[in-house]
Amino acid sequence: MNIAQFHTLTDQLFNQIELYLDDYADEHDIDLDYETNGNVITVSFPNHSKIIINTQEPLFQVWLATRKQGYHFDFINDKWICNRSDQSFVDIFAQAVQEQAE
Repeated sequence: MNIAQFHTLTDQLFNQIELYLDDYADEHDIDLDYETNGNVITVSFPNHSKIIINTQEPLFQVWLATRKQGYHFDFINDKWICNRSDQSFVDIFAQAVQEQAE
């Protein structure tokens, strides 16, 4: 992977995250707030908890910080995969949103 490919992949992921959050907020009638600032998305929940997603360009990774744990993801077989659990970003992120939205 090169820098251009990494940026394309992370831009796609960030777009997916924003769409997911918009849909989740509408479906669950919850006031989620998210802000994208460069290579960081900060998601704020009504209970004041946060989820932070950022890119680590030198490592070609995406990092996810939830109120419970931090995760590092590598792009493997067309998916962002956690380097410790082999779970996908999508699965871990969706679970974290659900838990922190409660």
